Amino acid sequence: MIDVKVADWVGTVQVADFAGLSRYDAAFAWELRDTVVALADDSEVKVIVLRTDGGDFAPDVPGAPLPSDRSATWRRVFAGAKGLYQSLAFCKKVVVTEVTGACRGAGSALVLCSDLTVAAEESSFGSPFLAVPESNFVLAALTMRLNRAKAWAVTGDVLDAARAEEVGLVNQVVPGASLRAETDALAARVTAMPLDGVTMSKMLLQAVLDAHGVGRDFDLATHYAARRRHAENAGGGAL
Repeated sequence: MIDVKVADWVGTVQVADFAGLSRYDAAFAWELRDTVVALADDSEVKVIVLRTDGGDFAPDVPGAPLPSDRSATWRRVFAGAKGLYQSLAFCKKVVVTEVTGACRGAGSALVLCSDLTVAAEESSFGSPFLAVPESNFVLAALTMRLNRAKAWAVTGDVLDAARAEEVGLVNQVVPGASLRAETDALAARVTAMPLDGVTMSKMLLQAVLDAHGVGRDFDLATHYAARRRHAENAGGGAL
């Protein structure tokens, strides 16, 4: 269930957790995508906050199904130009992720697609690249720096909150008890910018993402899924 509230220029999207994206729950993903797009089009919204009810942001999903590279639903809902991840990465409004606990698979992909992230001290971030074909390496390189993104992609390391802040994946790490208040305070600071300023800033950011090939990397998701399926069918594990 997705709960949406709009107040003081902030649209808050709250769910139990985002693990449904790692399970490739198309209905949940499409509802989340539609919610983000609607908030982006709302003239009373400057900031979109993605948060959970207080548990893990996106826990592990053992044995999560691999999307078929032939699945039209997967391409439309998850990997396509109008799908969830690109709707977030190229959103017209500022997207803030509020992370507590485990952030794995699609959860880390959401963090890469967002603009700002506030994390609780006990949170941790698993590399999305071994689990989610639509993860965007260019976004990781732009966010974390190329050598750090490469290490995260090829080792699959789990980063604790302090390390995630150090490498630039997270903007702010706070005590868990202060997480919601600090996220709300950050969102409020962003809303001090005029709406036109928010939109223009995001348009400039989108130009940078386009120039660095973020959209082309999303387009390769089908290739990554096919390679993963080939590797797993061959008994060699995910690529």
